[in-house]
Amino acid sequence: MVSTTSCAVADRVIGPGHPLFFIAEIGLNHNQDLDLARELIDVAARAGCSAAKFQTFRAEDVYVEGKRAGTYHLMGQEIPIFDLHKELEMSEEWVRLLKSHCDKRDIIFFSAPIGAHALAILTKVNTPALKISSYELTNLPFVREVANVAPAIILSTGAANLGEIEEAIQVIQQAGCPLAIMHCVTEYPAPLHHANLAAMGTMRSAFGLPTGFSNNGFRLPDGQIDKLQVPLAAAAAGADLFEIHITTDRNLPGPDHGFATEPEELRQMVLVMNTLRTDYNAGGRPEVDPVLWGSASKRTLDSEVYVRDFAFKGLFAIADIAQGERLTAENIRALRPGEGMQGIAPKYLEILLGKTARTSISAWDPITWDSLLG
Repeated sequence: MVSTTSCAVADRVIGPGHPLFFIAEIGLNHNQDLDLARELIDVAARAGCSAAKFQTFRAEDVYVEGKRAGTYHLMGQEIPIFDLHKELEMSEEWVRLLKSHCDKRDIIFFSAPIGAHALAILTKVNTPALKISSYELTNLPFVREVANVAPAIILSTGAANLGEIEEAIQVIQQAGCPLAIMHCVTEYPAPLHHANLAAMGTMRSAFGLPTGFSNNGFRLPDGQIDKLQVPLAAAAAGADLFEIHITTDRNLPGPDHGFATEPEELRQMVLVMNTLRTDYNAGGRPEVDPVLWGSASKRTLDSEVYVRDFAFKGLFAIADIAQGERLTAENIRALRPGEGMQGIAPKYLEILLGKTARTSISAWDPITWDSLLG
C-alpha cells in the first residue's frame, strides 16, 4: 500500500492522524443575497466546520450560451441552466467581503473557480486553497492553471474513473501543489446504495493522498434527505475530509437547497463525525453498513452519466470560425455542453491551437474531429 501524505490548508493539516477537515459547501445557496451568504458562514462557524466553500464563475465560462445550454432536470425542477448561473455569479467585491467575514469567524474561506477570470479573483484575495470540482477534473489545461497558483487544491472526483483522476493528479503534482482528493457521487440526491464509500480506500491506496468524501445528499427509503447515516459512515470509513451542502432552510428556492443540511443537523453532524474521527485516529475501526460501503471500484455509475454528459467540459467555438481559419485561444473555449453535443476533450487543447478548420464552425458549436480533419 502507498503511504499517505498530508496536505496543509492555512493552519489546518488534512491527512492520517489529523482531525477531520469539515467543509460546509455553501456553493450556490446564497441565492445572490449577501446577507444570506454571511448567515451561512455563521451557521458553518457555529457548527464547528473547518471551512466554508463557495463557487466563483462567470456564466460564459461555464456553459454554452443561453438556450443552447438547455434545462437541468433536478429534484423535479426544470432549470434553465445558463440563466441560473448568470443570476448566481459572484463578484470580486463579494469574494473579498465573504473572505473577510470568514476571517472574522475563524473559518477558512475557499472556492471552486471556473475560468481564468474567477481564478484571478480568488488569487488576488489570497485564498488559502482552491477546489477543482468534478466537472473540471477532465479540463486539464485549467487544472494546470489552478495548480500553478493555488496554495493547495482539493479535488473532487464525481463521475470520473481512476484513469481520469490519475491524469488530473499528475498535472497538479507536476506543479508541486499540495493536494487532497474526495470521492463523490454526482447524483442530487442519490440513493443510499450508491454511496460506494469503499472507493475512498481504493483512491487512497492508488494515489497516497489524503482522501475524503463530498456528500451531495442521499435520499432515505421514505423519501427524506439523510441527515446522519452517510456522513457518519464516511467518518467511520476513515475520511480525512468531508464536504456537504448547507442551507438555512431546505424549502428555500434554488437548485441545491432541497438536498442540503440545515443548521441543527449540521451541528449534530460535525459533533458526531469529530468523535468518530478521534476514535478512528486512535485505532478504532467500527463496522460500516455494507449498503453504504459498496464496491471498491471507482468508476462512472450509470446514474452519473446524465450529469457527466451535461456538465463535463468539451471544446466549443465562442465566435464564428471560417473555413481555413486557425483555432486560437480567442475563438475556442472549454465549456459544459448542457443538453447539446459534446466537443473534443479539453486535454487536447494545446495540440489543436493553430490548426485550421476544415469547415466553417458557428459560435457555440462544438469543436469536433470532423470539423478539423479531412
